[in-house]
Amino acid sequence: MSEQFTANVYCKEERIATQTGNDIDQLYTWMLIQVNGHFDDIRGEIIDNQTNNIVRTFRKAPIE
Repeated sequence: MSEQFTANVYCKEERIATQTGNDIDQLYTWMLIQVNGHFDDIRGEIIDNQTNNIVRTFRKAPIE
């Protein structure tokens, strides 16, 4: 059985982490933990693997 969602975290345009799972809230928490300590332009998205739609996103911009 395959996982329902895939979470990707990006630093600028480079994917820095990927995780799959069935619990969207756990994946969202996982993404936020991955960006801890990064101070660049960071973003993340969770994709529904059946529809390929983005179901949740976040963005963390550097403090200027």
